[in-house]
Amino acid sequence: MLTMKCPDCQKNLVEIPTDHGPGLDVCSSGHGLWLDVGEVNFFVEDYTSLKRALGNTGGVAVTVETLCPRCGNHMESETISHASFLSCDSCRAWWLPHGNLTRLNEAYRGAAVPIQIHETELYTQAATRQRARKETSRIQPRLNKLSANRQSLWLWALFFGLAFVIGGLIFVAGIGKTMSSAQWIRPPDQALLYLTAGTVGGFGLLIHGWVVHRRKRWIENIPTSNIRSLALGLVEISGRTQPEEGLLSAPFSGLPCVFYSYAVEERLGSEQPARWETLATGTSEQPFFVSDATGQVLVVPLGAELILPNEHTSRSNWLGELPPTTIAGLNRLGISTERWMGSHTLRCRESFILPDEQVYVLGTAHEHRGASGDIENSSGLYIGSSQDSAFIISNRSEKELLSRLQMQVLALGIGGLTLAATCSIIIFTYYVTTVS
Repeated sequence: MLTMKCPDCQKNLVEIPTDHGPGLDVCSSGHGLWLDVGEVNFFVEDYTSLKRALGNTGGVAVTVETLCPRCGNHMESETISHASFLSCDSCRAWWLPHGNLTRLNEAYRGAAVPIQIHETELYTQAATRQRARKETSRIQPRLNKLSANRQSLWLWALFFGLAFVIGGLIFVAGIGKTMSSAQWIRPPDQALLYLTAGTVGGFGLLIHGWVVHRRKRWIENIPTSNIRSLALGLVEISGRTQPEEGLLSAPFSGLPCVFYSYAVEERLGSEQPARWETLATGTSEQPFFVSDATGQVLVVPLGAELILPNEHTSRSNWLGELPPTTIAGLNRLGISTERWMGSHTLRCRESFILPDEQVYVLGTAHEHRGASGDIENSSGLYIGSSQDSAFIISNRSEKELLSRLQMQVLALGIGGLTLAATCSIIIFTYYVTTVS
């Protein structure tokens, strides 16, 4: 399909849908708009009078140097009822400079159903869509790279999965062969069970480190978008929070916030290390706005992975006493505090995002049907979860988040490898020996 350009600035015209008929091709810089043959009938009430005026000798046409963006022929300048426009004698289309469609609409009224033209809004929509196109074209190479990285990631995952299975089979076969020619230095005991669990746990830490590394790479490959230029799909934004309606109250501290998560745990026994049983967990479900210098977007936090390092914890003392605000929060959750006395310890943890706090969000932009005027982005979108993509909310900057994930990757990788190797060496040194 031929992309037409503005006769004044040579920028691509942007098609804008209308309520009265066909979409209009509009200059995003506000120079004018294009009407194909017959389209003016949809935007002028008394088209018969306009057509009669065009046929009168009072309408003077002057050939100009401007070329028709549709067919390339020279256009003619005409003036009707104080409205000036360029017409093409070949394709019979019109180019109306800014404001002239409104003048024609006001000059030729008289239909039973009035036709209201909001020409300024058409240019605003065109400029917004043009910015969105530029933003999309800017991030498209990175998105293509991300798509290629995803395919590569799946190939590497398949490769390492097969390698892990094959290596596991070889390892089991080697263990079987070793055990057939080995004898126990000492009989299996509880320490051996712990060492075996440590070996398996070490490999588990390595796998978890790989998952965290994958998440880190995902964050690195997604560019940060301006909120006003958001497009559908996976997006990354950074901005300050504002409540959608009223402020929430953090469940245990009572601090005003736009989002919170909580957990209530009871300590089991008195041995070390402590064991905790979770009694209740949850997060707030009310959406909140994130705004930057270009606009604001609604964030629906359901299903998000939360990275909120500043966790607030309150614990009952040896008398079972808790702060009054914590007791009130537990009562609202339907958790009784009467039986936590003496050796029983209750721990209440909460994390929250304060109003006007800087946050980072990686999620999927969805179409917001029925969006209000408060949603200031190009398509009335909101950010939420998706089955195929990550959804992360953090009150840390992207740089701090990546640094934290990098430390986790190193800790899990080195710790997992060290744990697995150390436990395996101890097992084969103190429990098993090979005999000829």
